[in-house]
Amino acid sequence: MTSEDATQINLLNWLRFNYPDIWEDTIHIANQRSTSIQYGKLLKKMGVKPGVSDLFVAVPKGNFSGLWLELKEGEGKPSKKQQNFLARMTARGYVAVCVVGLDAAKAAIEAYLQTDEL
Repeated sequence: MTSEDATQINLLNWLRFNYPDIWEDTIHIANQRSTSIQYGKLLKKMGVKPGVSDLFVAVPKGNFSGLWLELKEGEGKPSKKQQNFLARMTARGYVAVCVVGLDAAKAAIEAYLQTDEL
């Protein structure tokens, strides 16, 4: 398990405790897995795409359709594909952000949930 994995688990535990109704509608997109070439090809056919954010909060808020959250740790930076995905989602009416660390992730979720316009 990476530190990013641990942070995401801690974030989801925090969300489940503080916002159980939002936790119910928050999903993890498991694009980071390593696998065999054959299974990787199958996953691609099934819709797994590089660059898709780690978490999606499927709760419309204000003028937004939901929150896409790319989570990084330490010196982590979003890849070009992740940056492009975040930009596309923003253009389509979502809040889409990359954050570094647990506190920033919590703050992004709370800001999204507590304001009608970001």
